[in-house]
Amino acid sequence: MRPSGRHEAHEDGQYGGLSGHQSRWTRDLRAFATISGVTIAARLPFLLRADRFFDSDEAVEGLMARHVHLGEFPAFLWGQRYKGVPEVYLSSAVFRVAGSSVVALKAVTLACFVVFLCLNFRLVERVCSRSIAWIATAFFIAGPPSLVLWTLSGSAELVMTLVCGAVLLLAVDEWRRSSSPRALVVAGVALGLGFWVQQYILYYVVALAIAAALETPGWRETSTRLLRERLPSWLRAALMVLAMAAAFYVLLGLIAFFTGGFDVRVGGMRITATHPQKMWWIAGALFALIVGGGCAVVFRDQVIWPAVGLLAGYAPALMGRIGNTGMGAPIARMDVAALRAALPDITGVMLPVLFGFRDPAGHTTVFPVLGIVLVLLVACSCWHAWRRGITPFFHLILIVAPAMFLISGSFIDAQSYRYLMPMYASLPIVYAMGIDGVRRASPAVGTALLIFVLLIFGAQQVDWYRRLEPDLESPAFIACLDRAGVRAARAGYWRSYKITFLTGERIIVAPTDGIDRYAPYSALARSSGSIDTATCR
Repeated sequence: MRPSGRHEAHEDGQYGGLSGHQSRWTRDLRAFATISGVTIAARLPFLLRADRFFDSDEAVEGLMARHVHLGEFPAFLWGQRYKGVPEVYLSSAVFRVAGSSVVALKAVTLACFVVFLCLNFRLVERVCSRSIAWIATAFFIAGPPSLVLWTLSGSAELVMTLVCGAVLLLAVDEWRRSSSPRALVVAGVALGLGFWVQQYILYYVVALAIAAALETPGWRETSTRLLRERLPSWLRAALMVLAMAAAFYVLLGLIAFFTGGFDVRVGGMRITATHPQKMWWIAGALFALIVGGGCAVVFRDQVIWPAVGLLAGYAPALMGRIGNTGMGAPIARMDVAALRAALPDITGVMLPVLFGFRDPAGHTTVFPVLGIVLVLLVACSCWHAWRRGITPFFHLILIVAPAMFLISGSFIDAQSYRYLMPMYASLPIVYAMGIDGVRRASPAVGTALLIFVLLIFGAQQVDWYRRLEPDLESPAFIACLDRAGVRAARAGYWRSYKITFLTGERIIVAPTDGIDRYAPYSALARSSGSIDTATCR
């Protein structure tokens, strides 16, 4: 990433108007205090209604945080070995002080979101300008209901990914400015932690790689020369074979995606290529091996410490996999026919939820037709970034994330919009660049547009807030179990762990469907018999 230029930085007060290290820190602390106060104030009404958008996935993390006090130290969400849970330990510390509750659980995610906003403010100020940083922060705070939901979710994977991504980008920017090896180590640690938390961090990796290629003239010729000079011939040949294998698997994936694939026998050997996502994952793994192996040999002195940082950040995942029999990351399947069938849900529900014109439950919010304003704002931002020579990393995220979402086959239903929420690592920044571009052409129009978009997001939040109905089912269900003297029961997944958390494990409810995340609960429910949950409304 490249700063937008000394002139713009001076205009926003980065170089002039304040003198000395202490003044700069005072200014930053004031900015961070303002961001923290406004964010908490804006989210507080939703936090006070936290039980109205609380589900079993969040309850599982709350239960895990309670069990840390019992000496259980998980690396992954119960029943899995691919989603890291650093937030569980933060929640455990808060529970020890304030007691376990839905509000306390979600408040931890909100605190992490505040940390992200402060880091992101510093990042955007460095690579763009202070005014863009303030506008982007305003969009993050006033963002659509989907962003409010996930920045208050007890399942804090999105926010933790945003924190890791912000640290990664700050470290990369610092390395570009100073060539500091320490910055690369920090980037490695942030990347490793991001991989532990969730695979969303791949969006950053791919976008950074593309941005670096766009920003580095002659990188192909330089790479080819270095490979010839520093790699022995046998290793170049091996990497070439791997590259051809990766290309072959990409081709097989394309065939499977567009035709459904094939399953044939050749000389008594069965050859199958019916799952495009599996073919592409294999190709991706081979490509990562090629790049990693090549860099390790060509730049061995420069990559040692960043690699150590990466391993250090990813260490919780490595240790957590020892003896873990939980479910690995699923590989969904989607071909062109499935994509065609999914398009109505994607365009009619999922994308409107993502951009705020439907709330997280799928209800229409305010003024869907005004989505065209956001499209024009993104187009203006692209033009503005190109004109000022700003590295298009943030714009690339908006392309990389949907592309990887479709390639990975992550669509299950309209609620799969969650896998695109990492676009909010950049979307408010892209909006802010668009506003800045308009403001430079016409301050009055730019200011009016900023207020207009903030009012749209605010109206969307208010509309969703008014629809948040009290959870009447859970108290009634708990009262029914209490009347029956039941201390262990079974129910559907989306009720089971939620009831277990809300009762502080006074009543254990194991799931009858979905993933059995904690075997001791199920064993207790089986040994105690079960209750007909149809009698408890």
